[in-house]
Amino acid sequence: MTNSIERVRVLTGHTSPETAYEVDDYPYGFRLRCRIRYWVETATKGAKKGRQRFMSQTTNPKVDGEPWNKPKGSTYDLMTFMYLDDQDHVHHFGVSEYGVTPESDARLRLRGIYEQMTDEQRTFYDTLVKLSRKYAEPWEHFGQIVAAMGEHIWATDKDPEPVNGIWEWPGGRAHVGYDLAVYVTTARNLIGTSRKHNP
Repeated sequence: MTNSIERVRVLTGHTSPETAYEVDDYPYGFRLRCRIRYWVETATKGAKKGRQRFMSQTTNPKVDGEPWNKPKGSTYDLMTFMYLDDQDHVHHFGVSEYGVTPESDARLRLRGIYEQMTDEQRTFYDTLVKLSRKYAEPWEHFGQIVAAMGEHIWATDKDPEPVNGIWEWPGGRAHVGYDLAVYVTTARNLIGTSRKHNP
């Protein structure tokens, strides 16, 4: 299935270069190979105190002893999760300080990140979602799109095919570009639940 969100395995305990998740064989330029390590850094001071970011650091195979290069970091988020995809490649997911969107919430849950959170993380995240839902319109719009896609998939057994990122259905239209897989996977999950109860 092209438009799908796969579940992932969250990596925990990797909070510094010393405790990083390391990969031994990683491409360096076009021909060389190196080592790379990943971790989630939590700021301990300054304006970003308590915020988290994804860090990566490679070795330099062009230098004797293959020393570590300067680490690279993503932008800071309220929460950052590091995970392995189905190919065992490392990625990260950040919960923005600007709030939780229905699309990002669905993506996080579809990937299985929510259920892999600690109790403390889940409580904090639930609070963020509750705050975001006070502005209900985006969440209602998301639900309308998912419902319409579910009806389309149920009737045709085919995924919607947006044109230039825009999907139109009887009575509505929406830009779904980057988040198409989120909408489709959510819709298919709802269909699966409905068919269980209404075979």
